[in-house]
Amino acid sequence: MLEIKKLKKSFGKTNVLKGIDYHIEKGDRIAIIGPSGCGKSTLLRCINMIEKPTSGKIIFNKKDITDHKTNLLEIRKNMGMVFQQFNLFPHLTVKENIMLAPVKLKIQTKEQAENETEKLLSKIGLLDKKDNYPNELSGGQKQRVAIARTLIMNPEIILFDEPTSALDPEMVGEVLELIKEIANDGITMVIVSHEMNFVKSCANKVIFLDEGKISFSGTVEEAFNNNENQRLKDFLEKTSK
Repeated sequence: MLEIKKLKKSFGKTNVLKGIDYHIEKGDRIAIIGPSGCGKSTLLRCINMIEKPTSGKIIFNKKDITDHKTNLLEIRKNMGMVFQQFNLFPHLTVKENIMLAPVKLKIQTKEQAENETEKLLSKIGLLDKKDNYPNELSGGQKQRVAIARTLIMNPEIILFDEPTSALDPEMVGEVLELIKEIANDGITMVIVSHEMNFVKSCANKVIFLDEGKISFSGTVEEAFNNNENQRLKDFLEKTSK
């Protein structure tokens, strides 16, 4: 489904990603973990070309999306992204935020988008908030709306960039539970997360990034039962408490 080949990314003289190779299969739930500054979010942002890689290739559904001839708008219809800071439009209601993309891109009629939006809001427990504005919602509610906005596009893969990092602790659980529900629906996911219990219960594979390189890749069980990669072992001991 998605293949990353010799991916590098530098900001000036700082080399953030130093040659990433990885293959994602349909239905995978990949957790990207690692210490602060190791390149997790940069890797995620390169995958959907928010950040342009310095070199290397990203192949999505047999198309090289790093090629300047590729229509990224078409690619992003099938590749959702959920950000740390929600990125909702403050002047639009919850319903309008979710409906905007499918109507504007002519994927759905306004009536179809409205019906689908109400179904999604019912699923995430926010149908009663459909006419509210983002500033009237809690952080957890905003993130659930942001996830619904991604789901309405029916993407083949969703990228989550630390979806709970901007939330108060008591709001983290509601968002993680929603992501688990989506995972159970079989959607391919790549999740940058520092919530190790969530990684254990939601992901099926783990990438451990360290200093811009993949230090470990394997199943969740292999990651958390690892005794060979000392760097990974030390990291998990510190973050799983």
